[in-house]
Amino acid sequence: MPEAVGLLILSGAGLTESVTSFGAAALTLEVAGTSVSVASIVGATAIGAAAIGLQYALNNPDVPKPEAGAQPLKQSVPPRQRGYWTNRLSGYYMLFLAAGGDSLDVLAFHSGPIEQALQLYLHDHPVATSGSMTDGAYVTVTPPVGIWFQNVNLQVFYGTAFQNSSSTSVNATNTNGLWTTAYAGKGIACICMNCGHASDPTQFTKIYPYGLPLPSIVAKCAPIWDPRDVTQAVSNPATWKASPNGVLQLIDYLTATDGGMGEDLDIILPTATLTQWMSEANLCDADVGGRARYQSAGFYQFDNSPESVIGKILSTMDGWLAEAGDGTLVLTVGVYREPTDPPLTSDCVLGFTVRKGQADEDSINQLDVTFTNAAAHYVTDQIPPVRDAAAIALTGIVRAKPLDLSWVQNADQANILAQRALLRLNPKMSGTFVTTLYGMRYLGKRWIKVQFPVVSGLEDCVVEIQPNAEVDLLGGRVTLNWNLVDVAALTALDL
Repeated sequence: MPEAVGLLILSGAGLTESVTSFGAAALTLEVAGTSVSVASIVGATAIGAAAIGLQYALNNPDVPKPEAGAQPLKQSVPPRQRGYWTNRLSGYYMLFLAAGGDSLDVLAFHSGPIEQALQLYLHDHPVATSGSMTDGAYVTVTPPVGIWFQNVNLQVFYGTAFQNSSSTSVNATNTNGLWTTAYAGKGIACICMNCGHASDPTQFTKIYPYGLPLPSIVAKCAPIWDPRDVTQAVSNPATWKASPNGVLQLIDYLTATDGGMGEDLDIILPTATLTQWMSEANLCDADVGGRARYQSAGFYQFDNSPESVIGKILSTMDGWLAEAGDGTLVLTVGVYREPTDPPLTSDCVLGFTVRKGQADEDSINQLDVTFTNAAAHYVTDQIPPVRDAAAIALTGIVRAKPLDLSWVQNADQANILAQRALLRLNPKMSGTFVTTLYGMRYLGKRWIKVQFPVVSGLEDCVVEIQPNAEVDLLGGRVTLNWNLVDVAALTALDL
């Protein structure tokens, strides 16, 4: 009976084909000349939210700061961590041992394989090694001027399924049988480090002026799948490569079964949707002033909430993520494109609310922006505050808010993103439209045209749809939250 009632409701709303069962793929509903599948309609009622990355970056999401990766930690049952693109990571001690006068340490720094170890740090000093730190290669530290770190050797294991981290630097012999081949560390990238003792005790403080060396590695982290690369196969992770493209990172996080959300790729990103996402990936890679428009690099712990990790990735590209009515996901990065759908007009609007500007106490006219400065050894750094000079001059009051862009490693990119965030914080108008079911055609659309002469300023404009669209099928209503878009100002920031 519930299925039959549902079909009667849909039929009354304009179902165009006869049906034999509620799940029939052929069901379509004609809404304002647009065919929408019944599966889409049912899915639309369960739309939870859309996500706008820069809004989330204003709320300090719970993901490690970049400098947290530089400090080795001791914890009996530590959380695993995983990164995208280039990060400086240390990790958690799996072995911390003094034997024969030497210090023998093993640290797990990345869950799953990494692509390449690029640079070794001891404490906050980048140091050279006798050779490249390829997977499992034995290298010695080349002392800088003086005799710092004279007796240090190590191996970096890349976290493959075939590695054995009981090898040359740390093994059963020099650990008195404690670190055997049983501790292979398969699937965990780790550092095995041997710090030799000083033959002349008077030289100890010169060899180790800061005490026991604390290692960290700058690495290209998790290899991920790029559908655009014909040499990569989704079924063969050995063909994947690390990438700074936030769209690819988001696909990986959403579908990864270990450390991600484990969603089915074919369900959330069928072929047509995946093609649309690749268009967004190309926009991220586009050259603007000698750099890629949007790059993303950061790491997370497995106990961080999915909302936080997704928010971090989206914040690097002013990303807008929404669930479409059929359960697929629509992603739009922050490159403005003129809407192609017919405008929303008075004929389809059942009700509306309008808010002009912001209350003085709610307005934000300055963003204090932080990003990750790779040139300063991968620590949190600031760019000059991004300000609404006109608003500050008008009131004489600075109302600032922090903007955390820790997954951005380029100051120019951080500046552009902050300007986009400031535009969204202070729209000239915002509000809601309650529409007929015609409004369903705008689900999954970031920008839509509006021709609503009832309200001054909305006669012919573009609005950005905000999170939490609501669909009331029984009442035949769709509620859209929106901000008025300053198209000229937004287009000027497509850099």
